[in-house]
Amino acid sequence: MSIKLIALDLDGTLLNSEKKITPRTLAAIHEAQAKGVGVTIATGRMFKGAEIFGRQIGANAPLVCCNGGVVEAMGADYPMFARYLEPPVVRRLLQFAHRRGWYLNWYIGNDVLVERYEEDYFYAYRTVKDLPIKEVGDRYLDYTKNVFQCVLRDLSGHVAEKEREIRQQFGTSILAQQNTGCSMDLTPIGVDKALGLSWLAESRGLTPDEVMACGDGDNDLAMLRYAGTAVVPANGLASAKALATYHTDSNDEDGIAKAIEELVL
Repeated sequence: MSIKLIALDLDGTLLNSEKKITPRTLAAIHEAQAKGVGVTIATGRMFKGAEIFGRQIGANAPLVCCNGGVVEAMGADYPMFARYLEPPVVRRLLQFAHRRGWYLNWYIGNDVLVERYEEDYFYAYRTVKDLPIKEVGDRYLDYTKNVFQCVLRDLSGHVAEKEREIRQQFGTSILAQQNTGCSMDLTPIGVDKALGLSWLAESRGLTPDEVMACGDGDNDLAMLRYAGTAVVPANGLASAKALATYHTDSNDEDGIAKAIEELVL
């Protein structure tokens, strides 16, 4: 069965080490789109952080954001699909982090909320112009409704230690995923990229066999299992490579372009 939808993870997959999309990759994407293939982004980033890359590739399918918790079309006012953390869970988590002095941000709509803004923690968002950061100070408990995702940040690289504490305290109500060493995404239980991607595929009348998912990290595993074609670059985690139906070159060697050229074009 031919591939009709391509879902591309951003960091470590579509983007090279300079956080850019190469000309060869862009050309392959546009050629696939010209053949009628839908191309989207599937990322842990919030919609605002993914949209800039969606526009660069001319995404012709809604974007899968917040690790599958949000599916939203560019130019739309609201998500087509959304899953939220329960407000009591968010409240407990914010209090838990506050007492320990941990740095946490969370997403409501297109806003990034923080108790206090510290620029160094948002180095990964340097590509996003006018990032809508809302500093809420001591009123942080007033903002617990309609939260898509929380992000725990630690520039000292001790996220794994904090992750263990979160799993012990919130393991039945929060899923911790995408450990970058300096950040960890905290999403509702049951939310992963496969959830958002499968919703998108089904809304377009597609089966998993018609979907190609490309990813390299721990938050890509679910969608790699879901998709009929699972593409993993050479820089991917061993756990991701174990699920690959197609191994490609690294994100710094036009791996995604090669995969699209061989599998789609």
